Amino acid sequence: MDINEAPLVKTLVEYTNEGILRFHMPGHKGGKAFPEAFLYNPAALDVTEIPGMDNLYCPTGVIAQAQMLAAKAFGARHTFFMVNGSTVGIQAMIMAACRPGDKLIIPRNSHRSVWSAMVLADVKPVYVQPRYDRVNSMATQVSVQDIQRALDDNPDVVGVLVVHPNYYGMCSHLKQIERVVHDRGKLLLVDEAHGAHFVFHPDLPPSAGELGADIWVQSAHKTLPALTQGAYLHVKGPRIDERRVAQIIAMLQTSSPSYLIMASLDWARALMEAEGRKLIDNLIEAVHHAKEQLRSHLGLLTLDDYDRSEEVEALDPTRLVLDVRPLGITGYQAEKLLRRVGVQVEMSDIHRLVLICSVADDRAVFDALVERLAKMADELPEHRLGPCVEYNEMSISQEIPQQMMSPREAFYSIIENIPLRESVGRICAGVIGAYPPGVPRFCPGELIDKEGIDELLYIQRQGGSLFGLVEGHLVPVVSE
Repeated sequence: MDINEAPLVKTLVEYTNEGILRFHMPGHKGGKAFPEAFLYNPAALDVTEIPGMDNLYCPTGVIAQAQMLAAKAFGARHTFFMVNGSTVGIQAMIMAACRPGDKLIIPRNSHRSVWSAMVLADVKPVYVQPRYDRVNSMATQVSVQDIQRALDDNPDVVGVLVVHPNYYGMCSHLKQIERVVHDRGKLLLVDEAHGAHFVFHPDLPPSAGELGADIWVQSAHKTLPALTQGAYLHVKGPRIDERRVAQIIAMLQTSSPSYLIMASLDWARALMEAEGRKLIDNLIEAVHHAKEQLRSHLGLLTLDDYDRSEEVEALDPTRLVLDVRPLGITGYQAEKLLRRVGVQVEMSDIHRLVLICSVADDRAVFDALVERLAKMADELPEHRLGPCVEYNEMSISQEIPQQMMSPREAFYSIIENIPLRESVGRICAGVIGAYPPGVPRFCPGELIDKEGIDELLYIQRQGGSLFGLVEGHLVPVVSE
């Protein structure tokens, strides 16, 4: 077969051969943290439920043993291996905690998988807006006071979902939130997709399990050496029925689970238990050194240079977030320019680059990053964008849209697709937002307003992309 007749294969091979510095997920960074068997003959490990290999949905053998070891390592009563990512983990978590018609408090900046769970489970959201840093144009974290107020105003909710940490590595005061939630007899659910590494080093923020979560999800493939779609769903304490969780997972996940993904989850846990502390020591030191170099040589800022908001308890020291405003360009522009010099970041926003770092990244990778960033800065044109005053003055994502229908009602209504600019005043029937970071701006059942449309169009003009649109420019709305 001519490789040119397989365009995806061709593109993947080309990317691999380019020598790109990978500051994006998955955390194995091109297999650098994998054992030889994974690197040189992965297809031989791709098997199915034959004798001796156990069964993910009724495990009694090696999968059961691997999940038990993971539960012990992460401080859970039971750990489930997820082979369809944290997306299904979050859906299963919400469906296990809630019955149809229940209400759940969720942060407005939750991942889009939360809204798909609302539709699947017929759960009604009670939104809490994360605090907003106007100086730096970014959502931070939910505050303890706002969670407490939402609970007081909605005593009939089942529980609270918290994102800990967010994409930027910002952690909430989760222990205080846990007390507020459990004092009222409610459940604490945590999307810890970006914090699978926390439990393996004392200098990292505490994990959700250590802070009292009833059930939490971690994307192993984001920050640990695991294959894409590898995730853990952890259950702890008596409030969640793990048998119910197992039933739901079997309904949502593929009936042909990848043994490669499961094996990578087992490997990631084993490696981090054996060598994680030393590896994270090295990673924290390398990230810190890179920050100092970039600050002194290029004037780049990091979250360490921002005034710490009171709702943010800690920052993940392994997450590298670079503010490129001193270069006079947007984060979107910087991402494209960096790719030209051989660096691919995880995401960009109007002011920043977000780089995912893992234990597979050594000091040499960070030295190369500093060199390539310097090269990019040297090649910048004299005429640059300058400060983004228009964006800073906008009231972006500050007002939660009016909820006209439940997410499930809207999703299953008669739907028509109309141009984005003509959707103001209509009820959204899908999940519409900007990527990155993939957080919805309008969700099913919400009234679309002009401010939100202006925000999305502005982000698009600056280089971001929109998701949830039909044919690239149409918005699904409830038919009038």
